[in-house]
Amino acid sequence: MNGKLLATVLSLSLLQVPVFGGLAYAADSVTSTSAASVSTVSGALDESQAKISKDEAVERFRKLFPELKDAEAVSVDLGNPNQYPPSNEMIWTIRWDLTVENGSYGFESSIDAITGDIITYYNPLPNEQSYYPGKVSREEAEEIAKKFIQVASPSIKTTDELQLKAIKSDYPQALFGPVQYAFSYQVQVNGIQAANGQIQIVIDGNGKITEYRGFSTPKDYPSPDTALTAAQAAEKMKKELKLQLAYIPSADYYFNPTKASDYRLGYIATSGIGLIDAKSGKFLDEQGQAADSLPSIGYSSISSSAAVFKPHTGGELTKEEAIAIVTAATGTEAFKENPQASNGSDREGHKTWSIWSGDPFGGEQVHAEVDAVTGQLIQYYSFSYTSGESSTEEAQASAKTAITEAEAKAKAQDLVTKLYPNAAGSLKLIDRPGTVSYNPDTSFIYSFQQFYNGKPIQSSFVQINLDGQGNLKQYYAMTTPEDKLSKLDSLKAKITEEEALKLYRDAISAELQYTTVGGNYVEGQLQEQQVKLVYMPKVNDESDWGVIVNAVTGKLEQQYFFPGATEQKSELPADAKKHWAFKSLQTMFDYGIIKPESDGLIHPDKTVSNGDWINMLQAGFTGGNNYIAPQKQLFADIPVDSKYAAAVEYLVQRGFLKAAPTQKLHPEQALTREDLAVWLTKLLKYDKLSEFMAGDTDVTKLKDAAQIKNKGAATIALKLGLLTADNGKFNPTAPVTKAQISIVLVRLATLQDKVDTPIMNNYYLMK
Repeated sequence: MNGKLLATVLSLSLLQVPVFGGLAYAADSVTSTSAASVSTVSGALDESQAKISKDEAVERFRKLFPELKDAEAVSVDLGNPNQYPPSNEMIWTIRWDLTVENGSYGFESSIDAITGDIITYYNPLPNEQSYYPGKVSREEAEEIAKKFIQVASPSIKTTDELQLKAIKSDYPQALFGPVQYAFSYQVQVNGIQAANGQIQIVIDGNGKITEYRGFSTPKDYPSPDTALTAAQAAEKMKKELKLQLAYIPSADYYFNPTKASDYRLGYIATSGIGLIDAKSGKFLDEQGQAADSLPSIGYSSISSSAAVFKPHTGGELTKEEAIAIVTAATGTEAFKENPQASNGSDREGHKTWSIWSGDPFGGEQVHAEVDAVTGQLIQYYSFSYTSGESSTEEAQASAKTAITEAEAKAKAQDLVTKLYPNAAGSLKLIDRPGTVSYNPDTSFIYSFQQFYNGKPIQSSFVQINLDGQGNLKQYYAMTTPEDKLSKLDSLKAKITEEEALKLYRDAISAELQYTTVGGNYVEGQLQEQQVKLVYMPKVNDESDWGVIVNAVTGKLEQQYFFPGATEQKSELPADAKKHWAFKSLQTMFDYGIIKPESDGLIHPDKTVSNGDWINMLQAGFTGGNNYIAPQKQLFADIPVDSKYAAAVEYLVQRGFLKAAPTQKLHPEQALTREDLAVWLTKLLKYDKLSEFMAGDTDVTKLKDAAQIKNKGAATIALKLGLLTADNGKFNPTAPVTKAQISIVLVRLATLQDKVDTPIMNNYYLMK
């Protein structure tokens, strides 16, 4: 998937609230399955319509993927029986079972029953890993990918009518992780990009295909004729554009929780940025219906006479107390039969109870999460799953409305008042122009936006879903904690709304694309999917939607960023290009381990501190991304909000550091060569071996051997070629520079194929 579209899709799937008119529909449509694959809106699939038989489907997989030669095809189903509601797509879903040595592996693959195109394949089987630099280069891997696509997706032909366009979509590659190359190709029909058509393929460092996500070409693409030009569509968006000043979390809000408190003040689009039907020239609303304009998002104060939420007192909740709170809050007895519960914590480190009940293979399933201290309900969802048509019919029955819209709205406001602290004072109801559901058992959706200083806080909301009977189906609270709100006071707008509007309008353009509408439920009825020719908004030629105007800097910025949404990487700064360690510095730059400083330079000869080293090391394991939220202080001089805290937490979890809350880590001190040697020994898991090697003559004969405290670590580093002596000296107290670290890390990464235990272990220590 295009990284920028992926960011939008993920953000909206998590938020479940409209960011601006039409966007929730549009974001969902880019990942919809092709219309040709859908045989009927409801009812059983007819196997006689399949042009590829069950046996042919199985044999096609075996031929394309030799590792399936000895696998057993446990089941072959038309459609996707594991999807809720069950899929009505003309695809064969194959359940494989394969025994390898002492382990058994079960997994699924799917293939288009009409065209024979591979739709999904993922290989979870253990295989020989390839580490840096890999046995095949990226260029060689791409050649493998292109040749494989021609065989795996026979409906994709390289002609003027249907073309592949490479797009950037690499997930962050870790220097110490197995080498993987991810490629994504955008399908074009009639020379026009098909937003619903992408092919993704992952190839490991040995040149083996480990994952494939294909695309089946629909037969009913509209003609490329349009009623208006791209320029006219862009003008229509500009005219309808409306902005609102809001607090906006950092761009990597969902995937970098340690920065969750970093907010920006910016102008967001509340109307005008949406799809325009290229045939009619009208906007498309959330239901894919033509509209003259997209209504701007509005807010209403909560109106309820229900009793307000009161926090629990008297210590942490027991399991029974947590269950009682959920039962009282939701008005159900879903947990009366054998409820399961476990302790945990949320992203802010608050203790929670996670409670669930129900049979995962049938009947009603219920899950809830409760704050173990305050008793506040964090999330709740309930759904019934049986199988086949009966499941869909039951869901549709629950969606049939027995209550009015006004009654549902009143109930939602009563619920949020009872479940959320000071709901009327901190939340406002988002006025939605209509409810679109992607679940058949949901009739009403209400979202309540968190406000502070009279401004909405993006991504901070409470959502309530009700079925047609008024029963609570989902409750989800994702808001900014009260103790962090004061940090927003320092954000002051330096540009006006008029200035922001001009900046935004000047950046808007429109791009012609095919996309899919439908696939949602209206009053429990699944709406048929269809392909439409639309104008997609583009902002600044780099981003689709999800763009803001930073009210402080006056610059256009991406609202969200996710792994998979490839950042535009600049070239290696000039001071590194001209350096003697250029090649190693380039590698570190490419892997996100070193980044330009505030002046845009790398400063290769700058001394690396202990803290810098820890952050660089974590980046080597994670590809430069961080998914850890430190919950407690692990060293006396590393508070949880330290810029080193996440890396420390990661290395403790991996066993490379041992937490010592009363001791100091000295992050600001320079990393010495002996410190580095000790770290390298630890990373290679040669701690005990280093004790044995302490008397080796390679070190004891050095001129400065007496100054080396850990001679075993120095010996390991020297013998493996990770560090070298200089004129007969080890120089244990000499500080290490960025350039030197880069060379050592490249040597260490290259060594992974030659040691018994890779550095990149796949387990976490239990704490």
